[in-house]
Amino acid sequence: MNITPIQASYDPGLVALSYLVAVAASIAALELSGRIATSVGRRAYYWLGAGGCAMGFGIWTMHFVGMLAYEMRMPYAYDVPITILSLVFGIVASVFALWVASRSTATLVKIGVSGILLGAGIAAMHYTGMAAMQMQAVISYDAVLVGASILVGILAATAAIWIIFTLIHYEENAPYLLQLKIIAAMTMGLAICGMHYTGMAAVRIEPLPNAYMFNEAQSNPAMAMTLAIAALVILGITHLTLVFDVRVAAEQRRGTEAEQQASALSELLDESLNEIYVLDLETFRVVNVNKGACEHLGYPREQLKTMTPLDFQPKLTRERLQKVMDKLAREDCGVSVFEGTHQRADGSTYPVQINLQRSELLGRPVALAIVSDISQRKVLEEQLMQARKLESIGRLAAGIAHEINTPAQYVGDNTRFLKDAMDEAMQLVNSFLDLHKASVSGTVTPQMVEDAGELIETIDPDYLAEEVPVAIDQTLDGINRITMIVRAMKEFSHPGSKSQELVDLNRTIENTITVASNEWKYVAEMVTDFDSSLPAIPCMPQEISQVVLNLIVNAAHAIDSKLEPGSTDKGIISVSTSASNGFAEIRITDSGSGIPEAVRDRIFDPFFTTKEVGKGTGQGLSMAYSTIVKGHGGNLSFETEDGAGTTFLIKLPIAGNPESAVGEVA
Repeated sequence: MNITPIQASYDPGLVALSYLVAVAASIAALELSGRIATSVGRRAYYWLGAGGCAMGFGIWTMHFVGMLAYEMRMPYAYDVPITILSLVFGIVASVFALWVASRSTATLVKIGVSGILLGAGIAAMHYTGMAAMQMQAVISYDAVLVGASILVGILAATAAIWIIFTLIHYEENAPYLLQLKIIAAMTMGLAICGMHYTGMAAVRIEPLPNAYMFNEAQSNPAMAMTLAIAALVILGITHLTLVFDVRVAAEQRRGTEAEQQASALSELLDESLNEIYVLDLETFRVVNVNKGACEHLGYPREQLKTMTPLDFQPKLTRERLQKVMDKLAREDCGVSVFEGTHQRADGSTYPVQINLQRSELLGRPVALAIVSDISQRKVLEEQLMQARKLESIGRLAAGIAHEINTPAQYVGDNTRFLKDAMDEAMQLVNSFLDLHKASVSGTVTPQMVEDAGELIETIDPDYLAEEVPVAIDQTLDGINRITMIVRAMKEFSHPGSKSQELVDLNRTIENTITVASNEWKYVAEMVTDFDSSLPAIPCMPQEISQVVLNLIVNAAHAIDSKLEPGSTDKGIISVSTSASNGFAEIRITDSGSGIPEAVRDRIFDPFFTTKEVGKGTGQGLSMAYSTIVKGHGGNLSFETEDGAGTTFLIKLPIAGNPESAVGEVA
């Protein structure tokens, strides 16, 4: 008896729904593979198991929805154990696919073999699900189409594994990665549906005699929608859990990295050769220190943490420390850089440079001090300063020699004159002695008297009486002049103390003017106005001398550049001192050409000069500014007018460098 097979059709909506579920399952596969690949230990196995179940349920649901989309005129049901078995095949296949795709390396051969096994697993899931169908009919299959469906499944599985393996090894921020994942998921969804519907095309359903038939073909949209929603919910929860886990893992990773970096940084800071202190802003107590501080000061860490800067700052007072901490308590105080002195446990001291700033420790404000031992730098600075002074002396040597040579010449000339005068005076003395002896013995002769008269006329005692005192005064003046030059040179070139000392500024400036006289005397008249009531100023005299010398030489050069070549005219350099508002002021004014407006903002920059190549290094004013402002806590400014001249104003605190109080704080 010929039985006509049932002519079936598909519900388009459920077909589309099955494709949507397939795409969702593919997206889950892509994301899960990447998460498994980056997980380690048990977490990787948890994700492999849970992800395999979610993905397997999604693929199985797609197949089941696809079968429910099959419209027939015959009622049917499903064998529950066999249906569950088909789900197990789907889950096992999914676990295997995720495991293969998440490997760090995979060859084409491995991917191909894995695709065959995965395709076979999906085919087993599909045909087991078909076997679970219960109806009054005989189900048979077209062998060619069955083979085609299995082939499609293997190709789809192989492509899916390759796509997943490729995409999970992309950088997280690679361009177009999201678009690639969407395209890949849609492609994998089509492949999965292609295998299913090819397998469904191989089915031949022949109803049994007297089988109950509907009047028209029917599908089961309610069950299909229920399963699809369940699958999408499970896949959605899986995806949300995945996103949450990725973020949590990223936060944990960042936290771990931050802890590792903090630990590494802490070790680096602790091993730093610099001294690092954390100070309480209220009690001044040392909260923490690094190993460098312990080694430099010679105290154990625990003992240092019971101390304050007052304990290792010999010149620091509580009032000064309080002033600094009050400044740091203001949030806008910025960073202070200054110099000071530390005292070791054995009583020895050493100079330091301190970088002090406000910071926070466990939510409370603290003072952070990074301290460097600058003993070697101080030695080099002193050597450099001395070298600069000797360089200045070398540059002025010819002029100084001339300054000494001029009084030396007239001292020599007057000394020779006095020698000749002495010889003549002795002739007169001897003649008068002879007359005296003859007068006593009564043997004076007219010839003796005549000889004495001739000698008096020859020698001219009146001339000697007039010129000898003048020659003596000139000689003494020349000797004093030479003495003054030598003394000025000696004081100018003296290395000086390593710390500030009380200095007579007027005398220091006078010595500098004397040393530089050959630089200015041919182009300018020197006018001085020193305040005799000016007190001794705490400063570094050799540094101040160098600054004044640079400014006087610059003034002479400015005047010289203004004078016409061959002119006998002279400009004026005036140097004055005074006291005002707690500062000692030194004004050095020249009648030179002034400073061009275009360069006024740059004259204190290192290596900037307006002089010709070879006539200036550009270091003079830069060094002067550093010495006055940074080294002495003073101020160096200028006023200038084109064609009229320039005045430089040096201000030095009469009470000493105000930063020295800060400089004693670590």
